Amino acid sequence: MPAFSYAICGRSKSGGKPSHFMCGLFLALFLAWLGPPALATEKDTQGAVRAFVEGVNAASVGFFSSASEADARERCRALLAWAFDVPAMGKEALGRAWEKSTDGERKEFLEAFEEDVISAYLRRMRAKGTTLTFIGNRPPFDGHQLAASRRSVPGKEDQIWIWWMRPEGQSWRIDDLVLDGHSAVSTEAHEYATVLESNNGDMNALIAFMRKRAVK
Repeated sequence: MPAFSYAICGRSKSGGKPSHFMCGLFLALFLAWLGPPALATEKDTQGAVRAFVEGVNAASVGFFSSASEADARERCRALLAWAFDVPAMGKEALGRAWEKSTDGERKEFLEAFEEDVISAYLRRMRAKGTTLTFIGNRPPFDGHQLAASRRSVPGKEDQIWIWWMRPEGQSWRIDDLVLDGHSAVSTEAHEYATVLESNNGDMNALIAFMRKRAVK
């Protein structure tokens, strides 16, 4: 118990031994005073995470608002710029090959990676009537805030998306997305490793593969 609690409980009004009732009352009040701020902070964080994810959901649903593929790509690119940590995701997906790559190869890889991500994102949001709805926070893990959205496509089974967000200033950056229990970054890492293994570690072959897939 902090020193100031002893100052109150250490002496009764009569100067004799402290009252057990008064000490117990003070301790209860002190603990009650400690509890609410921590709870409020947690609720504030959850509310801010929800607002962030709902912003991402709204931007995602609006990709095709003009029915222009070029506009959709630019809207998606803008969303990635403010809400995602694309360079960190790309570096993680490339794995050990990142350290072996030249600065020029890394630059080309990250450019191709962003285009690949945009194409994959648009494919998931392309169907008319597709919605993304926030359905709740998840317990924080490994320095990340987690939250879930439900992707609904008419005529198809719903899919749960789990956003992994690390703090950045007063907001967050998404650095992974779990779909059907599988990490999107880990899935790409496995595929990129397979392509590199099949091409003797040739980064140019991997970049060509990514660019080809991005335009499909």
